[in-house]
Amino acid sequence: MSPGALRTVTWTTVALFASLLAAVAAKGYGPARIRQELNQKGIPRDVSESAMRECDIDWAALAKEQAQRKYGEPLPTAFADKVKIQRFLLYRGYLMEDIQEIWRNFAD
Repeated sequence: MSPGALRTVTWTTVALFASLLAAVAAKGYGPARIRQELNQKGIPRDVSESAMRECDIDWAALAKEQAQRKYGEPLPTAFADKVKIQRFLLYRGYLMEDIQEIWRNFAD
């Protein structure tokens, strides 16, 4: 296989994974969980990372949506409730920076 053909196959694979990632993210899973599942399925790290960049998903907005779906709107402000929400979102695979973004933009 020529290098050009290999590059085409790789980008086709990345595009396919990007569309699959968007579908999985729509189910409420965060980037850490998606990366872990791709790794377990034997997807090379460089392909999964390229696909993650390609899909261009606002993970903080998805994390907020998941928290509101689970805990209602407006989100609770008590410390104990925030810890529960954080634990839930970490379990779903969201990164701490995306979770903290929810509380930074709490007035939204």
